[in-house]
Amino acid sequence: MGLLLVLRAPQPRPKSLRRATRGRRRERHRADADEWATAQERGLLLDVPVEKLLPLLNAAGGNRLPILGQLDPWSDGVLVREDLPQLDADVDRLGAAAAADDAERGLVAALKVLLARWRDEPGLTLHWYGE
Repeated sequence: MGLLLVLRAPQPRPKSLRRATRGRRRERHRADADEWATAQERGLLLDVPVEKLLPLLNAAGGNRLPILGQLDPWSDGVLVREDLPQLDADVDRLGAAAAADDAERGLVAALKVLLARWRDEPGLTLHWYGE
């Protein structure tokens, strides 16, 4: 698994599963898996291999990328609609850095498609789920 990017409606802050029973944890993970399968069918999900993303981020400027440079592939987070223009610029910089590798160019193209879907559906936020 890698970094999972999912366009979804804004979510309330999730309750910690630390104190949940095993059954509740399984139920929550099953519900997430069902939602993600539906999102993938609709083109609202992208599973990015971390081992492909990190070298590409480093080649494009690493920490100097305002949005993607702050993205931690081992944690979870949310980007809001106001982040979209800067995220577009970051993905363009990734595209310039991916000039020599077909897999990296494919990853950049998939990110651009996901961002285009986000532009088309303004009520969504971009959630990422790390390893």
